[in-house]
Amino acid sequence: MPESIRLSERWYVMIIGDMGVKCKPKGPKVVRLPYTICFCYREDGVLLLLRARPPNQWRWNGLGGKFLPDETPRACVRREVLEEAGIDLAHSPDWHFGGGVTWNAGDDPTSASRGMYVYIAELPADMAPWAEERVTSEGVLAWKPLAWVCVSGNAAVVSNIAHFLPEMLRGNIPCVYACTYCLGQLIRVRRLALSDDVCTVAAV
Repeated sequence: MPESIRLSERWYVMIIGDMGVKCKPKGPKVVRLPYTICFCYREDGVLLLLRARPPNQWRWNGLGGKFLPDETPRACVRREVLEEAGIDLAHSPDWHFGGGVTWNAGDDPTSASRGMYVYIAELPADMAPWAEERVTSEGVLAWKPLAWVCVSGNAAVVSNIAHFLPEMLRGNIPCVYACTYCLGQLIRVRRLALSDDVCTVAAV
């Protein structure tokens, strides 16, 4: 039987808002995602943050963070990108939900988190036109070559990015990428499809 995951109210709101799916969450397992993350791109580059604090300290990652009370995923990621990079996604010609990334409770050493909602944003040349690295309170912002970012095993980049970002940039139907870690090392990523009819996550 396909594996199914009941979507939390927060995820349910996100799906209704971003995908127009009209359905009720169902299934045996509730998943609550406390984070959002955004990957801003143009041509062959992606804007990343070398994070100065855990989790993923001193690794390149997308822009994002935790929800404020009653905040939707879309509102959360827009606020986080504005705070971390001074970029208002409202001016992007295309920013959309790309999928979800999950992990087991306990894999995040800083909290009991279970995953994040991932957004993809296209930035024209006049948005974040700088080429040099920029030091911020959160770390170091820089444009990085997409080919470098998506090389599996690149220890400078958060390890799961190479497994989901290329697929999301292709504009494929949003999926959930379920990551399994052992002693802090990524050992497996399963790609799970979001079913439009019943809002379940079925193993592919």
